Amino acid sequence: MRRWTRLQRRGGMAVEQNAATYRGVTGKSIFLVVLTIVVAIVTEVALWLTIFNVEAGNLQEETLYRLVLIGVVIAAVSGVAMIVGSIVLIFNPAAAKVIGPLYCLMQGVFLGAIAGFVNMFAPGVSLAALLGTGVVFAMCLLLYKGLGARISSRFALGMAIAAISFVLVELICVPVVWLVAAQSGNLALLLGVQAALAFFCVIFATVTVFWDIQNIDYMVQAGADKKFEWILAFSLTTSLIYLYMEILELLVRIFALFGNKKD
Repeated sequence: MRRWTRLQRRGGMAVEQNAATYRGVTGKSIFLVVLTIVVAIVTEVALWLTIFNVEAGNLQEETLYRLVLIGVVIAAVSGVAMIVGSIVLIFNPAAAKVIGPLYCLMQGVFLGAIAGFVNMFAPGVSLAALLGTGVVFAMCLLLYKGLGARISSRFALGMAIAAISFVLVELICVPVVWLVAAQSGNLALLLGVQAALAFFCVIFATVTVFWDIQNIDYMVQAGADKKFEWILAFSLTTSLIYLYMEILELLVRIFALFGNKKD
């Protein structure tokens, strides 16, 4: 987005049709977000009518494996689609008009499956994560539009380096902690580390959402072509989905640490 903005400001990108507008980006973002939520709700309801209607305490091992397999397959499909779609959008931003809704359809199915599974063990947590996502997004808008906060290029580079370092640390740290927790039987240690990692991811996801808001403002102010509205909306939607997933993971870890001790 920043690269396109710089090209636009230098006159390297001509407006082919009309210029992008805040209203256009907002409308397309709402469409993608609502599409994701509706598909997620339909998926969760469908799964509750079939395999999720078993109480967590009576959940058979075979059913649990089936649920995990469903989640892995859906995650794999969504992940491949996200990677392929991102590569295509780098060279053809106009493709977001098709790739965006398709991605949100698959992501909605994935989120519905995850929310249904979580609600068996921690009812209401998925809804709390959704409300938390809305609150964070509202705060980002307030900081940007109301208080004039901005993300500098150096800060963005620092966050990118921190994210890469974090992934490497997580790949090394989590397996080690898991082995220690398994040997000692101290599950709280593993959950505590995972909660700390999830908290960092929430912060990073918040910065990503804020950065998307800033990029949308830059692109519209620079007079970008209207075809970029779809990719701007797609970028914001995927960041919100990422933020939701990280908040959900954090809440699940906290629930597992401080929830019903009998379970």
